[in-house]
Amino acid sequence: MIDFRYHVVSLVSVFLALAVGIVLGAGPLNEGISTGITDQVRQLTTEKNTLRTERDQALATADQQDAWAEAVGPALVARQLGGRSVAVVELPGADSSQVDATVEELQAAGATVSSQVTLQDKWFDASQTATADRQKAATSLTGQLTTAPTTDAGTEDLLAAELARALVTTELAQAEGPDDGARTVLTTLSDAGLVDVQGGTGTAPTRATLALVVGGASDPDATDAVRRSTAAAWTALLSELDGASAGAVLAGSPDAAADGGPVAVLRSDNDLARAVSSVDDLDSPIGRINVVLALRQQLTGGAGQYGTADSATEVSPPLPAASTS
Repeated sequence: MIDFRYHVVSLVSVFLALAVGIVLGAGPLNEGISTGITDQVRQLTTEKNTLRTERDQALATADQQDAWAEAVGPALVARQLGGRSVAVVELPGADSSQVDATVEELQAAGATVSSQVTLQDKWFDASQTATADRQKAATSLTGQLTTAPTTDAGTEDLLAAELARALVTTELAQAEGPDDGARTVLTTLSDAGLVDVQGGTGTAPTRATLALVVGGASDPDATDAVRRSTAAAWTALLSELDGASAGAVLAGSPDAAADGGPVAVLRSDNDLARAVSSVDDLDSPIGRINVVLALRQQLTGGAGQYGTADSATEVSPPLPAASTS
């Protein structure tokens, strides 16, 4: 009987509490709660509208900047690379449409694009099969190198040196005619599934005096070990292309300058960053102009890190001096 009465009292207490809550909520407390919620909604709405306005203004400003760059770009880049040739190397993950737009900018600057090569995933693949194929290709091509490799040169270093041998030279005279050695290297690397050569490898290509490497974002699913080996392959390639030519530039969209991306890797290597330039806003007309100006600066022995990322040292390379003639 005591237990039954206890439960009855408990239930009555619960219902009384509910009744009191309903009365208070519909009365004196309702006004305060309602007012607080209304104020919060009004504040959030205001903040949302402010953010939307700021976003629209930023987009409009970016569109205006792009329009300005497209308008003045031809005058800025005209003849900056006249008489020069550029080899273009596309890394896995690069945006091909950005590569195509940059090639057009190079041609507008008077440059000849001597070759376009896309590195395949197999160049960086850590599997045993891919590693064996890379070692086989690298070993078979050492005879094409103008200087003997060091005894401690790894496969990535050998492949980078061999690709550089095929694509670039420091001598203008050597860039004027077809090069059978370059064809041998590119054919071997292509047959091994390491590169794709635009236009194929049927004819002997001419070599360039400048190199442009275009990269994309890092692989978010890659392990730390794969990230390290990929970064080592990037830096080896950039170092060899720069050393075997009159200069090299690495370019990409902002993603390439994010943590683990090729631009970020270059900029974190102080020695390499003093020799190889980079551009991190290739997704914009201004970035493509920057590529031309950075290549021009390389011809004078200069280098810099350009763009809008925090790791950039300047927005753009120095503008060319105005002609007094």
